[in-house]
Amino acid sequence: MDEFEKVRWTKPEIDGAEENLAAARALLLTEIQEERRPARPRAARRPWFIAAGALGAAAAVTTGVLVVSAITAPSPTPTVEAVPTRTPGPALEPTATPGPTISPAPEPPTAKTVLVGAATVVGDDPGPVAGPGQYLRIHQEIRNLELYSPQDQGNANRTQATAAWVSTSSQTWYIPADRTGEWVQVLNADLQVVELFGGEAGRLSQEWLDRFSWRVDPQVLRYQGGGHVGTPVPNQTYVQYAEMPRDPAALLAWTTAYLRADEAASAGIGAVTFLIDELQQGSAPADLKAAMYRALSLIPGVSIVDSEGDVVTLLFSGLPQVDRSYSMSIDTRTAQVVRSTINDGPRGGIVPDSVPDHELTTTVQVVDEAP
Repeated sequence: MDEFEKVRWTKPEIDGAEENLAAARALLLTEIQEERRPARPRAARRPWFIAAGALGAAAAVTTGVLVVSAITAPSPTPTVEAVPTRTPGPALEPTATPGPTISPAPEPPTAKTVLVGAATVVGDDPGPVAGPGQYLRIHQEIRNLELYSPQDQGNANRTQATAAWVSTSSQTWYIPADRTGEWVQVLNADLQVVELFGGEAGRLSQEWLDRFSWRVDPQVLRYQGGGHVGTPVPNQTYVQYAEMPRDPAALLAWTTAYLRADEAASAGIGAVTFLIDELQQGSAPADLKAAMYRALSLIPGVSIVDSEGDVVTLLFSGLPQVDRSYSMSIDTRTAQVVRSTINDGPRGGIVPDSVPDHELTTTVQVVDEAP
């Protein structure tokens, strides 16, 4: 692009620019010629932008001249300055950047840590506790496996059974805050059969249900706590709560004596059934519940068999008695025993091993009234 084209591109778009373009070109040519002549004094020259005659054109010419001057002006000779040399010093060592701290993976839980952890939770939060005039409402859902065998109709086991079914029912306890008051037990009229095993199970289970056809209404049973005349509460353990040891090992020994069991059974079926039942009922004071959990942690042969959310299921299978095992499911958040099972006798036959012989699911809450 020559100088005239530069002037055209840099001129402003204003009225009267074309009339002034000729003057601008003439002035630009004059400037170019002056650059080519030998240098002479320029003090007497008038400023060139006044000769242009218009402000808009002057702006355009100014831009053009600046561009041309930038192109034609000789470049100054570069100068090189000396840079002071650096006195050698010690070598710089790179600073190590600290990496992220990696914490060791937590140890997987064991049956013992689950039980001890439940004892700790109870110490911090005792769970539902009835106040004056209130009741501890304990609702229990019951599932039983009924087995039938022509050879032994009253006491069949799984390997003998030709038919089997699972029945469900429920009961609710109302335990007063004052244990010497009236206890109420409600046997709900909700017996039914929910699972069948074997070809004859449908007919046989219906015959079995017919035996309880009279249970059309809930049964309400009332008991008197300690110190009152009347039908005593079936489970009198609550009377012993104050004297039961809080030391785990001593509690196992106390349980042995209370159940009149031999020393071997103290670490077996007697202690396990007693402590699981008491924990599932949930009526013991908090410090005694914690001792019960720690006592169970001393029982050998306990393992984790299931974990779902906060609920962990432990299996007590290393008991002295043959072919019997117990499980308990603990809500580790609340330290409540929400479920327990009993499996008695050999496995196998028409009933899947996953079906327990007896299952009890419990919920505990505080209410203000009883039936």
